Amino acid sequence: ANLVGYITGFIFTVFITRRLSEEEFGVWALISSLIIYSLTPYNLVGSWVSRDAARGRKVLETALALWALLIPVSIIIYISAGVGSASAINYDLNIMLLGLIALIPYIFLKLGSAIQMGYAPQNVGVARILFEISKVIFALSFVVVLKLGLVGAIMSLSLAYVLQSSLLLYKSIPLSQRKFRRDWVVKWLKGVPINVIRVLNDILSATNIVLMSVILGQAVIAGYWQAAVSAAALATSSRLLTMGLEARLLSGGSQKDVDKIFNFSMMLAIPMLFGLLVLSRDLLWVLRPVYSSAWIAACFLALAGLIRTVGNVGSIVLRGTDRFDQGDDVGMRDYLRSRIFLLNKLRVALTALNVISVAVYLLLVKGAMVDIVKIVTSVAVINFAYSIAWTVINLRLMNKMTDFRLNFGSLKPYLIASAVMATSVYVLRSMLGPLPARVLEAAPLIVALVVVGALIYGGTLYLISREFREFLKEARTFINSYISINFL
Repeated sequence: ANLVGYITGFIFTVFITRRLSEEEFGVWALISSLIIYSLTPYNLVGSWVSRDAARGRKVLETALALWALLIPVSIIIYISAGVGSASAINYDLNIMLLGLIALIPYIFLKLGSAIQMGYAPQNVGVARILFEISKVIFALSFVVVLKLGLVGAIMSLSLAYVLQSSLLLYKSIPLSQRKFRRDWVVKWLKGVPINVIRVLNDILSATNIVLMSVILGQAVIAGYWQAAVSAAALATSSRLLTMGLEARLLSGGSQKDVDKIFNFSMMLAIPMLFGLLVLSRDLLWVLRPVYSSAWIAACFLALAGLIRTVGNVGSIVLRGTDRFDQGDDVGMRDYLRSRIFLLNKLRVALTALNVISVAVYLLLVKGAMVDIVKIVTSVAVINFAYSIAWTVINLRLMNKMTDFRLNFGSLKPYLIASAVMATSVYVLRSMLGPLPARVLEAAPLIVALVVVGALIYGGTLYLISREFREFLKEARTFINSYISINFL
């Protein structure tokens, strides 16, 4: 799902970057950040729904009722933030408010995701594949064929969210009991204060785009930043590969589960990073030739993504082994003493320092005629530095508070195979020369390099790693079983 998501997501981004102006693409990125802000009420309770779903509790109706009550709050947050942002960048408010048609289905996507992350995390991956493929199809219709521009891009996203949320909610029907549990709502709301810190972190994490746009008074720079983020997405989204570990640990997982998830995530994340380092400039060129100058920023964002994935495993282990909320009668003191609260405090402190550092830098360069690419690269470097600090803290806490450990020695085959792949792709890329400006001419060349790189990596790893050969057998068994259960 992660690989399919990156490929189709990149195709979608190509559609809109080649059809939107640099300012419109920046506005697109800004709208995405505003949607993240607006989901705050659901992020405050979603993790508690996931934890109860992981324990087999039938949470669907109760969670759905709570979600419906929070919709007006979410809409008010979006409108308020949209009005302020439109004024700061001097852009059409009506276009900014169109993001509401993407927000509404995303709200129900948050519900389905919260339940399935605890109940059956693999369904989240399947739903993501549906979302990514449908998003491309809708964008082809609205953005490319009908030429609706930014409006068409927002419509495409909205319809894709509808399909994704519908699938996840359908898969959640087994957790239905046709009964509203007020005591569960009270329990989830008791956990809101502890999640305030974690959600504040999510809000701060989405603030880079807003800061760059508002402080510098333009949306163009947000477009460059979003282009670098899109190019680095394959490496930065590798943390999604670890999403099933917490549910497994909550239900009684062991060191073997940690090893399997860690090896699986690194098996894919490491070659993704190596490939991005070699092809970053070309990937940005495909998006829009002018964005290729931001390739260094994309590389730092990709490195930060891999480092955060490692730290994320430590964080998941700490959360998944925390048993403070196992019963229904949980007091505020229990929340405040939990590892989850400790992690949230540390994370928000680091993220706040990150945001402050970015804001100070932007204020210093404001009006100094500093090149946009240099600004974007500097912000990426700041994010990279804080990702290192966050990962080191998580791993030290994991080693101190649990008996689980990460086996870094198991990464050797992945590093060797990735180095062989990256060297081969670099040589082949050097033989091609400059890329043509037309996307239909440039994209096939890059796709060919990606395919060749994947084959080289897979072939090399198959020869040197017995674990990889066993993984392929397990993957085939899982796919055959999933197809037979759900489609045959």
